[in-house]
Amino acid sequence: MKIGDLVYEAATGRHGIVERIDVDYHGSTIAFKHLGRPRGHCVDSTVADILAPTKRGKQDRVMVCWTDGPPEYLEAHELEVINESR
Repeated sequence: MKIGDLVYEAATGRHGIVERIDVDYHGSTIAFKHLGRPRGHCVDSTVADILAPTKRGKQDRVMVCWTDGPPEYLEAHELEVINESR
């Protein structure tokens, strides 16, 4: 996805043009996680067991200028690119 691409939002059926992309706006690639041990098997339940990759990773924020309304920020995974600008 690039600036100037025509995009489609499946949730609402709207079309728009990408005006701005904020790369890696939200999220992280790794996180502290608990393994989910049964009660009594963990010395301190507030301490994380491992560092593991996150489910969705870093996410981009995209400003879309809609054909039927004002510009709006959305996450990149909510949009589908219809045609790509050169």
